[in-house]
Amino acid sequence: MYAPFWIEGYEHSQKLVGRASEYVVNIEDVKFYLLFPDVNINILNIVLPEAKKEHLKVLTPKEKVPFVAAQLNSKIRLSSLLKAIQSNICSLVKAEAASILLFKEDHLEFMVTVGEASGKIESIPVPMESIAGTIFLEGKVMIFNDLESEKKHFKGVDKAAKFITKNIVGAPIWAGEKKVGVIEVLNKDMGFSKEDAEVIEIFAGLIGKKLLSTWEYERMSRLFKNIILAITTAIDKRDKYTHDHSKNVADYSLKIGQVLGLSENDLEKLEISAILHDVGKIGVPDDILLKSGKLTKEEFKVIQSHTTIGAEIISKIKYTTKEIISGALEHHEKLDGSGYPNGKSNGEISLYGRIIGVADIYDALATKRPYKEPWPKEKILKILFEDSEKGKLDKKVVSALKKALK
Repeated sequence: MYAPFWIEGYEHSQKLVGRASEYVVNIEDVKFYLLFPDVNINILNIVLPEAKKEHLKVLTPKEKVPFVAAQLNSKIRLSSLLKAIQSNICSLVKAEAASILLFKEDHLEFMVTVGEASGKIESIPVPMESIAGTIFLEGKVMIFNDLESEKKHFKGVDKAAKFITKNIVGAPIWAGEKKVGVIEVLNKDMGFSKEDAEVIEIFAGLIGKKLLSTWEYERMSRLFKNIILAITTAIDKRDKYTHDHSKNVADYSLKIGQVLGLSENDLEKLEISAILHDVGKIGVPDDILLKSGKLTKEEFKVIQSHTTIGAEIISKIKYTTKEIISGALEHHEKLDGSGYPNGKSNGEISLYGRIIGVADIYDALATKRPYKEPWPKEKILKILFEDSEKGKLDKKVVSALKKALK
């Protein structure tokens, strides 16, 4: 029986099969060494009898590569894909760090992930005269175990990242027949071997298409979100006090969603829904929307209609989903049924509606309005928790916001 690819090795009766790793799980008298920290323990129990007999075969690092690369298919955000690539290849060859460089016309760009919440990607230009440039131009895997005597080592990235590179193995990244960049793996005790180079070469050949498609998806997604944000910001700017409201609500919603552990796909849809949550205000006349005095019952009904108008507008967008629509429609609903437009309660309100509803209230209270100054974070959170205790807001969502704002 072969072990799952994420088992690096195991130890029984003081005999090691495979290799050790930093992630260890002990079951009875067997010590399992894992490639990743989060695995299905039930599977370890299944393979335990074979491990005790030392009949459990462990895949070599080279044999693991296709399985590790396949794990990347679930990533839709470039930031998380880059982190996964770097983490996985470092685990396979026991290295300290890894980097991805993409080819741009006459140079390579070192891709840097900036910020846990934003997932923003920044780049550092790297000249073709560098080690990475040499690997790209030569089109083959190369090992550099003695950087002190290597004049081509570009120290600009080390300086920007405050990192000291001691040795490098790198390979060109291919998407079909096209070279698209370079992967460099850095700093291994005692230097990199020929076997390490083979592992990295295979890995680089498998990630190219995924890397390019994710890059293109991110570019188009950002373009689409920038367009709809421009539209919603124009609507927000009808009131000088709410000109950044849609952007703020989207930012808070994303942070809440991340704390709650939403998938990348759900986070993407949640962000779009939050940006568009007030788009229906385009159908509310200025004399009502901007009225400084108390609204009449009829005027308040018109204000409330922005939820249904927004849902109708969003439903006309091609490829939209019911989850995205729900954010605009339900962000003023309350769990106790006291909200609008439909007086939904508890389980009837979507997760997007509950998240955006809390983010919407927070931003409204945290920003200056004609009738009030910005409220401090502690005061707003106190009110949100009180409303969750009253059964109006989702306690888990409010707690997630508090955690996200720390």
